[in-house]
Amino acid sequence: MIGAVNDAVDQALEPIEAPAEPEIVAAEPAPADDSAEVGESRVAMEYEAFGERFLRDVLHLDRILQSIDRILGDDLRLGPIGAGPGRRIATLTATGTFMPTYGEVLPGPLVAYKVFLPVDVTFEIDLHIDVHRFHAEVLVPLGVVLRLEEPLTVVWDLIEPRGDELAVNIKSDARRSAVLQKMAGLDAELRRFLLRFVQKELDKPHVRKARRINIADVIDGAWPEISSQFLPNSPEDRLA
Repeated sequence: MIGAVNDAVDQALEPIEAPAEPEIVAAEPAPADDSAEVGESRVAMEYEAFGERFLRDVLHLDRILQSIDRILGDDLRLGPIGAGPGRRIATLTATGTFMPTYGEVLPGPLVAYKVFLPVDVTFEIDLHIDVHRFHAEVLVPLGVVLRLEEPLTVVWDLIEPRGDELAVNIKSDARRSAVLQKMAGLDAELRRFLLRFVQKELDKPHVRKARRINIADVIDGAWPEISSQFLPNSPEDRLA
């Protein structure tokens, strides 16, 4: 997140080229204006509006998606667990790969996003006689709402999906596999698998840490890089 703050500060502090001076034969010097540089128009901003704008501009959708990709990593592994009636007919093991997330900004007064996690899942059903393999394309929706807490902390509230909100498309090649899929209730089992995985991942220490960003600490840690954008860095800078 330090990089995110740096990027936002870099953009905000990007030097503005002054317009070419008009050719004037004689003119009275303009009175000094401490509120703005010559040739630059500035609009006042309320503190509350600044805070909301800061959240939306610094933690924009692309950075939210990149952060979730880093939090979850690339791969998942679930099981083995029992499946079918009484969870005794078969044993399920699943492995999968997270694809790049995508999402959208949610309208309204909250700084909120809807994020979609595509997962390619391969899982095996062991009937204790033979083993069948299935492939599934899964889409996991996740809500992200940003809010503020003392002291100067941005908190990510992650809204976990319900089982019926997961989109699961199981592919099976043979008729027998399709029958086994129905018999073992693989759709429901896979949903249960994935919900358990999402809940477990979102409760890990590194995820809980990433969901709370102390802005003062971030700026303190990045201050040398931030201040170098607007403070003199050499004697030559003081003569410019």
